[in-house]
Amino acid sequence: MILAALSFIAAGWQRFGPVLVEEAFTVLLGIAVIFTLAWITLTAFLLLWQGAGLVFLHLKRIHSRGTSIGDHPSLFTSSLHR
Repeated sequence: MILAALSFIAAGWQRFGPVLVEEAFTVLLGIAVIFTLAWITLTAFLLLWQGAGLVFLHLKRIHSRGTSIGDHPSLFTSSLHR
């Protein structure tokens, strides 16, 4: 819609028509590239963030299941003093 409006405005000026339309397309393409790169970067960051969180959660579950130290510290210390 913006491109159509710019092309109608540029068509009114016969002398500068093609140049203005080309510049409008170039600016819009540049903005689209910037938004695309920002979107890809944000998506990659969020996926890595969630992946790291899941890995640490899994490691925490493995550690808590493999040892009883975190679950019952009083039982562990009482067995040492017997």
